[in-house]
Amino acid sequence: SKSDVSFPYGKGILCPDTGVLGLIADVLDVRVDYFLKQEGFKLETVEYRKHSKLGKKAQKQVEEEAFEFFERYLEIEEILSLPDESLPNYDLCKYGDEELPDKIEESAKRLRKEWNLGQNPIPNVHLMLEEHGVKVKFLDDREGFDGFSSFAQTGEKIVPTVALSRKGERDNTRLRFTALHELAHLILTLPSRLSGQQKERACHRFASALLLPKEVFTKTFGRNRIKISVAELVAIKEEWGISCSAIMARARDLALITAGRYKSFCIQTNRMGWRKNEPGKWKGSEESSRFKQLVFRALAEEVISSS
Repeated sequence: SKSDVSFPYGKGILCPDTGVLGLIADVLDVRVDYFLKQEGFKLETVEYRKHSKLGKKAQKQVEEEAFEFFERYLEIEEILSLPDESLPNYDLCKYGDEELPDKIEESAKRLRKEWNLGQNPIPNVHLMLEEHGVKVKFLDDREGFDGFSSFAQTGEKIVPTVALSRKGERDNTRLRFTALHELAHLILTLPSRLSGQQKERACHRFASALLLPKEVFTKTFGRNRIKISVAELVAIKEEWGISCSAIMARARDLALITAGRYKSFCIQTNRMGWRKNEPGKWKGSEESSRFKQLVFRALAEEVISSS
């Protein structure tokens, strides 16, 4: 009878091979991976960008879509017995408002050193994050959504995750910045006194500092600048993979230009329509095939079947 057949599996006496799992899946009308799901896997402390306009229902849909991919990613790493990567944490809670910007700069500098990034442009932010244990998922474009960060938990294992909107793929500099902004939410512990807007600015500062190291940028850009050409900004954008707007914000943060000069630039960008169509294009890649490569490796080593 059916009960006799299922009994040894249900009681844990026998473990079905992939062929048997396929037959059971057909009978129950589910996919094979239904039986391989991580128990107790859940997303914790989901952090959306402060200006996110997603409603509760849309947030739930976004999280469920990302959840499935993160679950599969952890599963394939577990099948291959890959070692866990521990994400650094920089606790900045004890610092006052005047000290905080410098400490954020130091944190970005420390991370570049810990991850052996040197002082050169980061060639692929997406791949860099995945190589250091952060799971990254691209989601379909939704109005009001740029990205979120979260820690996923399964048992005692805690995994950093980032979900990004595919609309960033239209301008990779925006995608790179958003990804590192979300990374900041994961690795910076900021003072609780900060408002949501202040925390967003702190994460912006970290993302800029990681993309454009202070010493290198200061040497390249120069101090006390008044006249800056569009061609100059485009050249920096194309080399470092950071938008012209973010370059000027970085120059303001490092006091290489005055607040008034930055304000004039913002007025100009609005007038020229740069917010939607900025000049110049970074031609690097933000593709990562790490997940796919792990799946094919597991298949080659015959620890999973093609089904």
